[in-house]
Parts: sequence; C-alpha cells; structure tokens
Amino acid sequence: MKINTLILVTSLSIITILGCGNKDNSDSSEAGIVTSKIINEENNYSISDFEGAGLKKPKPLKADAVDKKTGEAITPKATEVYLGFYKSSFGPKDIEVRFYESHSDAINYGVDTAEETINAVVAFTNALIETTSAESTTSTAGYGAYVVIGNVIMICQGQIEVCEELIDDMK
Repeated sequence: MKINTLILVTSLSIITILGCGNKDNSDSSEAGIVTSKIINEENNYSISDFEGAGLKKPKPLKADAVDKKTGEAITPKATEVYLGFYKSSFGPKDIEVRFYESHSDAINYGVDTAEETINAVVAFTNALIETTSAESTTSTAGYGAYVVIGNVIMICQGQIEVCEELIDDMK
C-alpha cells in the first residue's frame, strides 16, 4: 500500500512540476489542477479546423442566446457556438467551441462567461455530492476547464487535457 501511495504522490508531483513549467498563461484551482489556459495566437480558426482534428458531430448553438433570468448574453460577442464531442484518451468528451472575431475579443468577452460556465458546473456537482448518499453513483462529468486559442474559446468536459489533445491534433 505504501508503494502505491508513493507512486501516486510522485506522479502527481511530476505532473504539477511539468504543468508549472508551461510558458502559456494558465490558471489553477486551489488543488493545483489547471482549469484554464490562454494560448496567445493570432490565428483565426473555423469549425472545419476542429472537425479536421477530430471534433465529431458539432451542433450549432445560438451565439446570441440570452439568459432568461438576467437578460444578459450568455456568449457576448461570439459569432458562432458549437457543441461536439471528441474521442480523447479519457474517452469521448463534450467540447463547446465559441468563435469570436479576434483573439482579443475571445479574451475580453469570452473568458468571464467561460469561467461562469465552469463555476456553475462545479457548484451543481458539489450540490449533488452533498445531497446524495455515499453508496449512490453520481455523474460529476461537466465542463471543468477552458482554453483560449486564437479567436476561439474551447470549454472542455472533465479536464483541460481533453482540449489540449484536440489542439495537438490540429497541428
């Protein structure tokens, strides 16, 4: 048992060290898990770039959708929004892809709403965990991270590595 614990601690330490050495702008939660990354590219992407890299069945969503409670835009200044899935090494995962006119628009208008999406999923998941018994199985799969790449914000199901794999497949 001590050997398994040592291997786990060593592996997590290596992952943390490697993650901290990344030159990209990243944000981590309190547990040291990377939840966001900004790749400072001026490339402008389209949905065909993501489909070519393996995004499956992207379904268009309303880019100008409004929150019914607040009346505020859900994805302000987004030009297009798609929801598809990607067969990552973690299994098939949902990825929401939000397109903007430019990288600066993605940063200025999209980051806050991406963080709100992730925070809403975390709050909902925590509420589920608190209200269910230990014997039940609760799905906690939700959007856990996002990446800004060029004119796009990718919101990843589970963890940031899902989006990173899709980005790697775009190269």
